[in-house]
Amino acid sequence: MLKKIFGAALLLIFNTQPVLAMVNAHYDNVLGTSMDISIAGVPQLQAEKAIGSTLNEITRLEGILSTWQKESQISLLNKLGSKQNLPSELIEIVELCEKWHAASHKKFSCKMGKLKELWLAAERTDSVPDRIAVRYKARDIQRSTINIDAVKSSVILDEKIALDPAGLAKGFIIDLAYAHLHSLLPDATGLKLDIGGDAYYWGKPNNNAKWHVAIADPTNLNDAQSAAPYYVNLSNMAIASSSHHNRFRQIQRRKFSHILDPQDGWPMDYAPSATVIAKDAVTADAIATALSTQSISQGIDWVNQLENVEALIVSPQGLKVASAGWHTFVGSETEAIDELSANSLQIEYQIPNLQVAKYEKPYVAIWISDRQNRSVYNLLLLGESNRWAKENSRWWRRVGRKNPDLLDGIARPTRRPGEYKVIWSGLNNNGEFDRKAKYYLNIEAAREGGGHNYKRIEFEFSPHTESASLPKKLVIPAKGELGIVSITYKTTNNNRL
Repeated sequence: MLKKIFGAALLLIFNTQPVLAMVNAHYDNVLGTSMDISIAGVPQLQAEKAIGSTLNEITRLEGILSTWQKESQISLLNKLGSKQNLPSELIEIVELCEKWHAASHKKFSCKMGKLKELWLAAERTDSVPDRIAVRYKARDIQRSTINIDAVKSSVILDEKIALDPAGLAKGFIIDLAYAHLHSLLPDATGLKLDIGGDAYYWGKPNNNAKWHVAIADPTNLNDAQSAAPYYVNLSNMAIASSSHHNRFRQIQRRKFSHILDPQDGWPMDYAPSATVIAKDAVTADAIATALSTQSISQGIDWVNQLENVEALIVSPQGLKVASAGWHTFVGSETEAIDELSANSLQIEYQIPNLQVAKYEKPYVAIWISDRQNRSVYNLLLLGESNRWAKENSRWWRRVGRKNPDLLDGIARPTRRPGEYKVIWSGLNNNGEFDRKAKYYLNIEAAREGGGHNYKRIEFEFSPHTESASLPKKLVIPAKGELGIVSITYKTTNNNRL
């Protein structure tokens, strides 16, 4: 039974029209979780009526898309294997499943309903499945096809497939529910629709330019004590998260993640959690799910290629890696987003073409540290092997051995000789603006069967002013495994460029 909590107030200002305060509503048992709606700019009674209609719309969509309801349209499709005259919403969500399966390089899949049933049965019988058998089953499923005929509103499933769109269904419903709510409240100035932590934010709340949204720490399992490490500011954007930490199956005293690797059907081990910001909730939901089925380095590289998408990925040990534009959403109520990182430090480095026998590409580490040699931001790590990462002895001693998951999070393959560039815009490893003033730029390179070189440059830096101790451009001569290094301090003030 639905429970609801409403709150509203009316603020009066002398000699002006009443300013309507936010209407807030909370419901339990919506899509198996809770829902929070906030509405700015309309009277409470009008808002309550629109919310009631939106709840009915969500119930209708759940009757189409829920795999837990035996008589839902998707459950009937899975049972029969093919069906015509399907609702347009089901056709659309199957198309979205196929779209994101391709766009994610097969890291996202809605075809794994039968694998999910296998793991549910394993949990009931307390019996761990045979891994090889599960792998073969998963590969057969991924090779199987779904035929969609939008004209006939029909879908035909290969016999190996049972659809399970859980990785994007909540986001899909949020988008449609928001559109329904907004259509009923054209005079609203701000809307928030949050279901189970995934949400869409439109317009602005009263007296604020954007919605101030807390990001919880996915590695903290105690919700009552969990503190938000920072906030993001959103308007006309969606946010979604995917986490392994508080959802798992326990079989023979072992814990297995609820998220399955589409490639082998096995629960993800030591997988990252992800929070994604996108233009719509279904996109954010699908990408967050896909990021939880791949390494941090693969995921962040993928997100950086997508338009209007940013992500924060967190390793099981708490390492946070942010996409290139994540910082544009991070801020506080007193700090404007567009002021962040106005200036930057550009480092151009060379991997020299050494004329030696049996040349091996060098392992390179570039990082920013503070005056206590603590890592502020890891700019670059070339070399994905733990064995050879240790060859960069200073990086390993000061950074790597304390954060072994960095090899999975930021490490990239070694590179051929050539010229490359990295940029630091004043953010720390958590994607937050770092407020220290004095730093070290550290550059280290080592090569198997070759030499080892290290450079450290002390500097002052502020992303808001021109106060940098570095000259306009600093060039460091080549030496050994390090080629020429060029460091440029850039600012939005043109006379410094």
